[in-house]
Amino acid sequence: MSPNPSSQPQRELTIDLRVSPDGTPTLVCRGRMVLEGATQFRAQVKNLMAQHKLLLADLSGVDFVDSSGLGSVLGTYISALSGGCALKLINVHPRVRDLLNIAHLNTVFDDRHQ
Repeated sequence: MSPNPSSQPQRELTIDLRVSPDGTPTLVCRGRMVLEGATQFRAQVKNLMAQHKLLLADLSGVDFVDSSGLGSVLGTYISALSGGCALKLINVHPRVRDLLNIAHLNTVFDDRHQ
């Protein structure tokens, strides 16, 4: 008997914007970082990077990233850097951190806990 696909609903990525007292924006991400969510993430970063030199992305609520999500996050990081904005991943979920380590991208992103 095959598992019922509806028993594991795909959690869409949600992104909330929080701004620290010093004005640093943090994108608080929850859900799964797949192609659709990664596109949303890229759009959010693009909207904010023109006004900020530093942008934080809290990935504590992202427990799954597929290859398209990973590629888009990396592309977004490079795009932000080219635009003069440092994109830092913080509070990265252990499963996602493992993926970054396997892909040798752990040194690209600043996974610091705040």
